Amino acid sequence: MSRRLSLALSAALLATVAVSASASARSTTTITDLGGLPSATETSVTSINDSGVAVGADYGDGRNHAVKFDGAGASELVGPAGAHTYLTSVNNHGAAVGFTSLPGGATKPIRFNPDGSYVLLSVPFGYSYAHAFAINDGGATFGSALGATDGRQIPVRWLPNGVLTSMKLPAGATWGRVTGASSNGYVSGFVSGPGMEQLAVRWNPDSSVTKLPRMSDGEPTTAQAVNRHGDVVGTGRFANGEGTFGVRWNADGSMNKYGPNIEPKSINDDGVAVGFTYVADKQHPYRWTKDGEELALGFPEGADSVTTLDINNAGVIVGSAGGRAYKWTVS
Repeated sequence: MSRRLSLALSAALLATVAVSASASARSTTTITDLGGLPSATETSVTSINDSGVAVGADYGDGRNHAVKFDGAGASELVGPAGAHTYLTSVNNHGAAVGFTSLPGGATKPIRFNPDGSYVLLSVPFGYSYAHAFAINDGGATFGSALGATDGRQIPVRWLPNGVLTSMKLPAGATWGRVTGASSNGYVSGFVSGPGMEQLAVRWNPDSSVTKLPRMSDGEPTTAQAVNRHGDVVGTGRFANGEGTFGVRWNADGSMNKYGPNIEPKSINDDGVAVGFTYVADKQHPYRWTKDGEELALGFPEGADSVTTLDINNAGVIVGSAGGRAYKWTVS
């Protein structure tokens, strides 16, 4: 994703189902260009719902435009006049969230309702700006509030009526970031604090927070996505130079290791995950089934790296590559 489109946006527990079995010989992957607005010079897609509606952004006419992709093609969700607007998530009712950079420099979270109208969400007192990263089917929005220069960041929730609340941090944490949410209220992210390396966490529908096990004591972990069962995917680093691996923390307390240099970015309710495998600093798109089958999704013609990926419960995958938005369908 370009800088413009991003809006200057214990090991013993590991059941080593190292995801190495290949499904490629039995699968056919079709890659479809999702198109874009007529004025677009770059296009990005970040999220897809179970109806196949996806959202993201186009860059054209000197700014970012919020975009919805559906069966009719690409259409603009019109935000504040003159603003850069970027969408990060869409729920199963068609409500979408993201953030908008207003003329003058203020950045605020934004929610588009299913009818296309929008609401600017509030920023906590004492913080400079906020981003909305996820919305569940109940209409609650989740994101992070940030200080402009001091590195502060906290996880926050906006209720459907717009009321802002802070999310609980585990003991020792003073910093937190939201990365995703399930349809029914689980939220993924990671936290840190003085003397605390980044730690993957899951916020639960009852507002409690669960610390997810590290791969090795003191080594960093991140949670990138969660499904409606509470299964989480992310990354974890091992000690002694073993490196960083992709990880799935299952709701039953078990864990699965994907492999080195893998970063899962999304997981659906069937436990199918999509993400990147890093090869020579390029992000190659892959899919992993719950049972451990790995599938290389391949690149659109002319692309050699992907920048975003998401999967819905029908198994349809969307992502961005080479400045365009694409859909991968596996059959």
